[in-house]
Amino acid sequence: MTEKTSVIIPDFFWEGIHLLSDQIGWREIEKREARSSVSKKIFNYYIEDLGRNMMFYYLGDGNFYGIHSEMCPTPVFRFKKVPDAKYIYLELGDQDTHDFRDGEILCWVDENHLVWDEVKIDGKSLEEVLQNSYIVNIN
Repeated sequence: MTEKTSVIIPDFFWEGIHLLSDQIGWREIEKREARSSVSKKIFNYYIEDLGRNMMFYYLGDGNFYGIHSEMCPTPVFRFKKVPDAKYIYLELGDQDTHDFRDGEILCWVDENHLVWDEVKIDGKSLEEVLQNSYIVNIN
């Protein structure tokens, strides 16, 4: 039995284009590429093994976050909000994780393999945060 897809945030991307429940958390393509459905293994595959950067929108506090794993130590940061953005997704504009200096740095992690265990957002583990996030991209 499949879950019914529901609207999480109306007009998230632009008018009439909503953020849906099946877009929250890891997508099937990410699970397939990482060859796992375990959140920590998927995260480590992209961040630790491949050294990719990651951007996500956390539903818990309504902010976009980034992990810029191309640097050591690794900055984990919150993107600065754009107050006049008409739609939530457009707050990002054309930013990517290279723009971390324009946001609020939450922490610097000495090595990529430590990010999963050391980073907390809103007092929650990355596993809990990512389960309640729209993963914008991993690049």
